[in-house]
Amino acid sequence: MNTTHVDDDPQVLLRVLIADGGSSVNDGLTALLSELDGLSVFGCVQHPDKILALVRTVRPDVVILDLQKAGAVGLRTLKQLKRHRLAPRVIVLADLAVAGLQGAVLEAGADCVLAKTDCNGLKQELARLVSMTQSGKYRSTQEPERRPRPAQERDE
Repeated sequence: MNTTHVDDDPQVLLRVLIADGGSSVNDGLTALLSELDGLSVFGCVQHPDKILALVRTVRPDVVILDLQKAGAVGLRTLKQLKRHRLAPRVIVLADLAVAGLQGAVLEAGADCVLAKTDCNGLKQELARLVSMTQSGKYRSTQEPERRPRPAQERDE
């Protein structure tokens, strides 16, 4: 994976935002995801209250959210993310204590819940999303919405 911005690399299909309270975890996740083609980690945020503003500004396709660090604010943020018109996919990373709450996290809007230590699971989920994007089954938030043109503008 190239960590350049999407605008700089046409091979990047998915923009990823990492939301974790620890800079060492953010660095580790960025390094881990650098092994994957088709996506770019374009930002890391450590404070849950800044996630929504950043998502509105840069429109990531995927947010990797550490629920443990974010606590109740993280669950509220997850719900708010999923209400957004161009809601990103949200992959929640949780420790084993939070993993027991998987049903509630999925109900709040998470697309996937993984143990924080499940590096292979995270890579597989992101690779699946890249593949879905390539095949047209998932549309990047960066693509313009396709609206039908009015009849007078259509080629006859």
